[in-house]
Formats: sequence, structure tokens, C-alpha cells
Amino acid sequence: MPHRKTRAELEAEAVEAMRGWQTDQDMFDDAAAIYVGLNRTDTRAIDILDRNGPMTAGQLAAEARLTSGAVTALVDRLEAAGLVRRTRDTVDRRRVMIEITPKVDEVMAPVFGPVAAEGYRNIGRYSDEDIEKMLAFFTMSREFLQRHTARVHEMIAKRDERPGEASGD
Repeated sequence: MPHRKTRAELEAEAVEAMRGWQTDQDMFDDAAAIYVGLNRTDTRAIDILDRNGPMTAGQLAAEARLTSGAVTALVDRLEAAGLVRRTRDTVDRRRVMIEITPKVDEVMAPVFGPVAAEGYRNIGRYSDEDIEKMLAFFTMSREFLQRHTARVHEMIAKRDERPGEASGD
């Protein structure tokens, strides 16, 4: 009779699998950025714009945790590459919106197209109930990571406020 894993064993394996997945995702994202000739901040910004739609530079800076100077340089780089464009807000013509261009799909398709296709095939193997559980887990995980990211940024700010200590830069 096969050994039935204990709850502690299952939890430990799940945590290890999640850690491995995070490393593998990070390595894939690095390779994808290199392939398309961008840096990770650029690809993160494109992903944010792709998921959320057009936004102001300030909104993008907040979402990507960038300074106003850094987001201006980022948008300039991506605009020069033809991946984003600045447009006037249709409601408030004073506001400038940043949006991705069709070139993003053209550039990213060779990298992400096969991943999306295989991902949809894989998720198709699961029941609706299984997918609902996955969604609950991913939602919880994102909230968890966002909370702890904010906590670590607070730690960084407190550390950097202390005179005479290294800032880690």
C-alpha cells in the first residue's frame, strides 16, 4: 500500500513547488526580456499596460513602483521602440495616456504565444471546481505578496532614513 503523505509533507512539497515555480518564472521572464531586447522593468511595464489598459505615466509609475523620472525614461525608451504611444485622454485632453501598440503583440508573440497556447491546453484538463480553487489560491497569493512587498518597502524606507547606515545601493 503506497505511503499517504502527511499534511506537513504536503505543505512542505507545495511550498517547495511554489518556490521552484517562482524561480522558473523569473528565469523565463529574464530570457523573454533578453529575446525581445528589453530589460525586466520595460517588460513589467508592458505587462501592466497590457493587463490594465491605457494609463497615465503617474499611474504606471505607481503600479511599477518607479519614480517619475524613471517612468519618463521608460516611456521614452518604449515609445522609441514603437511599443507604446502617448495619446490624449478622450475625456480630459490635458491628460496624456500611455498605451501599448500593436507592435507589442508582434514582438512578444514568438515568446508568449506558445506559452499561452500550452497554458490554455493545460488548464483545459481541470474541472471548473479545480479552476475556481486555483483562482482562489492565486488571488490569495497575490494579495499576500502585495502586502509583504509593501512591508519590505517600508523596511527599506526606514532603513534609508537612519543616518550613517548603508542604503544597499
